[in-house]
Amino acid sequence: MCRWFAYLSPTEPCLLSDVLITPKHALTNQVNDHYLPRLIAHLPDRITAAHEANARNRILNADGLGVAWYTTSYSDFEKGITGESEDGKPHEGLRPAVYKTIQPPKGDMNYRSICANTETRCCFAHIRATSASAVTQVNNHPFLFGRITFMHNGAVSDFIDIRRGICDILDPDTYANIQGSTDSEHIGALFVHYLSEGRGRDSWDEDYSVHAMATAIRIAVKTVIDLQEEILGAKRKPNSLNLAATDGTKMIACRFRNHAIEQPPSLYYSTRAGVTLNRKYPDHADGKNVCDEGPKKSEDEHGNHVIVASEPSTYIDEDWELIGKNQYLLVNKDGKAIIQNMMYGQTWDADDEEA
Repeated sequence: MCRWFAYLSPTEPCLLSDVLITPKHALTNQVNDHYLPRLIAHLPDRITAAHEANARNRILNADGLGVAWYTTSYSDFEKGITGESEDGKPHEGLRPAVYKTIQPPKGDMNYRSICANTETRCCFAHIRATSASAVTQVNNHPFLFGRITFMHNGAVSDFIDIRRGICDILDPDTYANIQGSTDSEHIGALFVHYLSEGRGRDSWDEDYSVHAMATAIRIAVKTVIDLQEEILGAKRKPNSLNLAATDGTKMIACRFRNHAIEQPPSLYYSTRAGVTLNRKYPDHADGKNVCDEGPKKSEDEHGNHVIVASEPSTYIDEDWELIGKNQYLLVNKDGKAIIQNMMYGQTWDADDEEA
C-alpha cells in the first residue's frame, strides 16, 4: 500500500520541508521505514495481527511521489475566478499546484527545492506502492479535479473487472479528466461525479459542505461494492479504501475496509502536531534536544490545524489518534475536526484471507 500526509489550517501555513522532509519519520522517509503505534488487530482464529498489519502497510513505497499545495497566486493576478462563499465573503481563489515524479524523493533535488521554498495552509502528499498499474507520473497521487484534490491508500479489489462499470457512470467531463490507469483515480472520479451531481467541470469550483463531501465518499464506496457484487457475486473480495479529498478549505478522510474483522491500512490524525512540525515554534519533530537556535513563537499562537497521515511524523505519540475502522474525519473551514462512523451496508462484508 501507499503512504500519505495531509495538512489543513484556516490561518497557519506550514513550510513543506518542515512537514514532508525534515522530521526523522517524515513522509519522504516512509518509502522504507514505518511506525504504526496502536495499530492492533483482533483476529482470534485466523491470522496474526502482525501479518495483517504488514499485509496492508507495505514495507516499500517506491513507485512515485506527488505533492499538491494550495496557493492564491493565480487569483492574485486573475481576480475573475474568485466568487462568494456561503457567508458572503469572497473566496481567496485557492487552487492546487502539483508536483509529481517517479524519482526517489530523497534524491529528487526539484522536490527538495520546492518544499524548502513553499508555504501553504493546505497540502496533500503521497508516496506510492503500486498494486498493478504502471509506474508513471500520471498514476501518481494526488489527483486534481478543478479545485478538488483527491488521494487514496489501499486497493479496489478486482478493479479491472469493474473499471468499465465505473466509467459508464461518470459524466463526460469527469471521465475525460482521468489521465492514468489506477483504481485510485477512478474512485476519485466517482467521488467528484457524485459531489458535483454529474454537472461537469464548471461545478468542480463550487463550494461544497464537508457533509456533502462525506456523502459523496460513501456513495462512491457503495458504488464500488455494488459493482463488485453485480459482476463478481460471491467471488468478490474486500477493498481497502483510505480516501482523502480537499478543496483547500475543507477536508474529508476515511479509513475503510469491508471485511468483518480485518483492519484497513493505518491512518492517524492530529490537531497538535503542527506546532512540533513548524520551525517557528518550540520543539522539534525528532525531540526537544534537536531544536534550532533562535527566538520562537509561543505555542498558543499557532492556529487551528488538522494533520491526517498514514503514519505519525513526530515523536510525541499522544499527539496522534488512530482513526477507527470505517470512520470519517471531517474538517470544516474553521479547522475543527469531527470523527463520524460511516453508515455501513448490511451486505457489504466480503471475505478473502489473502487480501
